[in-house]
Amino acid sequence: MVRSLSNGTYSQPSVSGVPAMSHKKFATLAVAALLIVVVAWFGQVTNQEVGEIVQRQFTEQQLLLTRQAAVGIEWFLEERTVLIEVLAEEVADESPENMTAHFMTVYCRSKGVSPIGFVNSEGVITAGYPVEDVAIGLDLYATNKNTSFDRARDTGETYTTNPLLLVQGGVGSHIGVPVYSDGEFTGVVFATIDISTLSERYLADVIPEGHGHVYLITRIGRSLYDSAHKEMIGKKYIGSFCTDDSSYAEILSEQMQEKEGTGHYFDESSGEWRIVAYTPVVWRDHVWSVATSVPATDVDSLVHSVYRKQILFITIVITIILVGSGSIVLIFSRWNRELENEVERTTEDLKRSNTELESANTRLKELDRLKSEFVSIASHELKTPLTSIKLSMDVMRSLSGSEKDIRTRDELFGIVDRNIERQSRLVNDLLDISRIETGTLKFNLEPVDLYDIIRESVRSMRDIAEEKGISIHADPEGESLAITGDRDRLVQVFVNLIGNALKFTEKGEIRIQVQMVAGHPEIRVSDTGIGIAAEELDRIFDKFHQVDSGLTRVAGGSGLGLAICKGIIEGHGGSIRAESEVGRGSTFVIVL
Repeated sequence: MVRSLSNGTYSQPSVSGVPAMSHKKFATLAVAALLIVVVAWFGQVTNQEVGEIVQRQFTEQQLLLTRQAAVGIEWFLEERTVLIEVLAEEVADESPENMTAHFMTVYCRSKGVSPIGFVNSEGVITAGYPVEDVAIGLDLYATNKNTSFDRARDTGETYTTNPLLLVQGGVGSHIGVPVYSDGEFTGVVFATIDISTLSERYLADVIPEGHGHVYLITRIGRSLYDSAHKEMIGKKYIGSFCTDDSSYAEILSEQMQEKEGTGHYFDESSGEWRIVAYTPVVWRDHVWSVATSVPATDVDSLVHSVYRKQILFITIVITIILVGSGSIVLIFSRWNRELENEVERTTEDLKRSNTELESANTRLKELDRLKSEFVSIASHELKTPLTSIKLSMDVMRSLSGSEKDIRTRDELFGIVDRNIERQSRLVNDLLDISRIETGTLKFNLEPVDLYDIIRESVRSMRDIAEEKGISIHADPEGESLAITGDRDRLVQVFVNLIGNALKFTEKGEIRIQVQMVAGHPEIRVSDTGIGIAAEELDRIFDKFHQVDSGLTRVAGGSGLGLAICKGIIEGHGGSIRAESEVGRGSTFVIVL
């Protein structure tokens, strides 16, 4: 903008800067909108990629677990087969009467092998253990049961039968090893491997209870083990459990073709989609297939957890863009209004007093100088937030822990810090629950004052309770009760119980009472919260279990606290239980 007053001539100030300011505002808004679209698009693409990665890693982990189970089964079967072969060599020169002692030793030391016996060269069972399970004196030829015996005698090799239903229950396979003495065939040592025993040993714990099941089938699709559908053992799945044209039948067909892989199928019995990983199990001339099956919702929950974190990140970025662009628009608007007002005042002054050209000219020059300074200051004020916004976005994109700008880090990563602290608590909880399950959680047992422990726990939670307007009463006050225990771990238990009570109590009070029952201290931690349904009481001490209610979802939590409390109390030789009525509060009872 140029103003000139020379030789008494008045020149109208230009106001071309006014629309220029409007253009800048619109440009700023357009850039902000474009950034928001780019961030949203990038977040959508990233969500899809992350979802695919999580699903792929989940199925790969499931397949790895299945392979480990297959290796365990193969090792068990081969180890028992070799054991019978070694036993056959040991008894080659023994009489049938002396063989029983060898059979008894192997039977007692080898779980999953029973019974063990010897058939002489004429096809008669002459020795065995346990005696009541072996038909000593049975002539295989007379009963037309000599097929496997003839096979071992004619081939001179160990034979293994296809799985069959055992008289004592379960599924098993027979092993026969030919016995030679001085090169002459003297008979066959036979035994039965209980497949049900090896399945319980190597398959029962592959998938945590409640998160899926494991099953084992033959090459014709007959069930040897199924942790979820035990009634299917010995039966074929196709035709009994699913139809020929079902998606599950396609998975079973892949398994029967001795293939390895993963897939999805619809469980007709539960009405849900499941993810399955399967791999072959090879034992001598038999090929079976073991598989793990988990609900598809398990991987969906993992993906949704990642989605929530990404949506939070995108929301923060968009908020920063909106706040920054809004600030710029406000600065432009104020600048534009000031310029418009200045032009209007200057124009009116020049129109009113053309005779004061000199003074007016001086004033205009001063105004130009002030305007230049204002532009400089405004430019600086614009550059500073833009630089800050860019730096913030860079930091948020990199997710680094730079310490160059502590204030910026604290402001932008406050949420991250809280999540890190939350994860730290979760890791500590996971470590505790792991030590409890493996029996490696150590206790520093020493004489301690139970009432002092309770008072310390109450003090540590008093501020939180006062913020919520909830009172905590510990009865009785001022007394002492000596017990032997780990002070820190017991404080951890009471703090956890009080914290849970505060979390699920909107108003009322929390009361801690101690009394002696049958010579043992009984501590009752009661609240006036939402309560727990009767059907949930038996499961609230399970790890990761959370009562399904709206307040629970708002309060959050890892679902490990009560499981850890139970492990610590039981580690002290005590017990913990819950009493509750929905809408009237809960009471946790500890007996030490």
